[in-house]
Amino acid sequence: MRARDFITEVRGLRSKLQKGKQPHTHAMASTGNIHSRGYYDLYRASMAVAGMDKDGNIDNIPDAETWLGSDGYVAPYTDEEYAMTKKAYKALGMKTRDGDNGGSKEPDAVNTASPLKGFKGYPR
Repeated sequence: MRARDFITEVRGLRSKLQKGKQPHTHAMASTGNIHSRGYYDLYRASMAVAGMDKDGNIDNIPDAETWLGSDGYVAPYTDEEYAMTKKAYKALGMKTRDGDNGGSKEPDAVNTASPLKGFKGYPR
């Protein structure tokens, strides 16, 4: 047996991970596995598992998908962060879709002036 038969690490820091067949060392050590469409499905299934009792019964089954769905979601606070995020996705060659770019707007019923006097600091 050669070392490459049981060492599963990728050589070098810049090597890209690739999808493919599970290494036999993982298969032999595993009790079994379940594949899904991705991390979002795993997240939703984990929510269902967390709600099960010891017999596997679920009182409140979560929806399979939310309004966000399996899309990634980034909500930058500032215009600068928004621009940085767009550049990062572009640098990685990933496609994005812009959502609501209207900024935060308070409803008319919200008080925007504080009733408290601002702290001016301690006297020196």
